[in-house]
Amino acid sequence: MVKKRTFGILLLLLSVALLTLCLWTDKYIINKVVLTGTDSVSFKIPKKASFGEITRILRSKNFEVTDLEFKLTAQWLEKDKKIKYGKFTCHPERSPIRLKELINYLSEGRNITVNVTIPEGSRLVEIAGILRKNLDIDSSAFVERTYDQEMLERYKVPALSLEGYLYPETYNFNMEENIDLIIDRMYQTGRQKLHRLRAKIDNSVFSEHKILTLASIIQGEVMNYDEVSLISAVYHNRLKKGMLLQADPTVQYMFDRPKRLLKTDTSIDNPYNTYKYKGLPPGPINNPSVKAVEAALDPADAPYIYMVAKGDGTHNFNVELNDHINDKNRFDRHVRKEKK
Repeated sequence: MVKKRTFGILLLLLSVALLTLCLWTDKYIINKVVLTGTDSVSFKIPKKASFGEITRILRSKNFEVTDLEFKLTAQWLEKDKKIKYGKFTCHPERSPIRLKELINYLSEGRNITVNVTIPEGSRLVEIAGILRKNLDIDSSAFVERTYDQEMLERYKVPALSLEGYLYPETYNFNMEENIDLIIDRMYQTGRQKLHRLRAKIDNSVFSEHKILTLASIIQGEVMNYDEVSLISAVYHNRLKKGMLLQADPTVQYMFDRPKRLLKTDTSIDNPYNTYKYKGLPPGPINNPSVKAVEAALDPADAPYIYMVAKGDGTHNFNVELNDHINDKNRFDRHVRKEKK
């Protein structure tokens, strides 16, 4: 009888101890607050990361969690084999982040999507920089891929790169989007945008590649779209007359970043130097908008063969060289005055 009573008491004490342990574990480990703050916190978990690597990443972002707490809680919740890799954002500014919530979030793999805007007229290297900033994409790898022969053959691009073929647009990308998927989406968006112009492209005296090349030059010049067809007319007229295009954007393309062009720059021996070589350059110098492509296909009915910036985002257009020189001198005086 005494033995039964003793066993009963021990069983009761053990049950109380287990209950206490469970309550303590639930409160102080499973539902432990691991992050508070006033700002959102983003972090990246690499593929095949161990629990130790994950918790080190979390602690580097001010999460208060030990390796053991994270591992045991993940196992308790049966999520230890379901933790996803990728980029995640927690919002402690909305409510404190508890360990259970964190592990559930990481195991569901709700990766971040982000809107990424590629401005009209962006070069491949500029697109790569934007993607690096917004998606943590390896910019060098992105540029290399756009020059990859396999990619050029896949999209039937008759050039050394995909310059001119990746459409400038605002995209909603998954933070884990890979380079090939990004390229494909931008390329296919361009195809969709140009679909309504397909008949004009097919009936043009220029190949599609040359149309995109001309469109990119127009895009490089235009700041006010009211002028876009006039800018196109200037280049069409110069091509018809066998004149040098003398397009500053093509010379700019020879340099890593925009600069104030010098007279010596226009004498550089480079196939993109339209001050030295007649006709269109070998390929597009940026990725143009559909508006620029439309202008390349349908220039204004105007006789202009010269244009020069006014300094306010618009241009003066001329037929006579003397008028052009006068306008250029006026612009140069404006630039000198602005520098003072």
